[in-house]
Amino acid sequence: MSSVKSKTPARIRGLNEVGRYAVGIQWSDGHDSIYPLENLRRGCRCNACAGGAGQALSAADLRLARFARLGEEAVFIEWSDGHETLFTTDQLRELCRCALCAGEPERPITGD
Repeated sequence: MSSVKSKTPARIRGLNEVGRYAVGIQWSDGHDSIYPLENLRRGCRCNACAGGAGQALSAADLRLARFARLGEEAVFIEWSDGHETLFTTDQLRELCRCALCAGEPERPITGD
């Protein structure tokens, strides 16, 4: 079985909102990821959050004001409460919890 994670840097082909509670990323290698907004907010690595997975999040903490690609290597998220999050493409790919990335390829939701 081949590994889903590649040594080549991840490249983003497309970004889109998936309903009100998630965003989607289409990768240049054909992989698709869907990220619940709560997972992205809890995965924030800024000094203020430090991955604050245990803290309570309000509805405003989980609403997007802006979601944009920054060149080939990063994604910027501005939350409606004013907080900002920056993820490299490698960090985002590590956060992917699709069936393939979670080690359950017999239950794929996306292609690879």
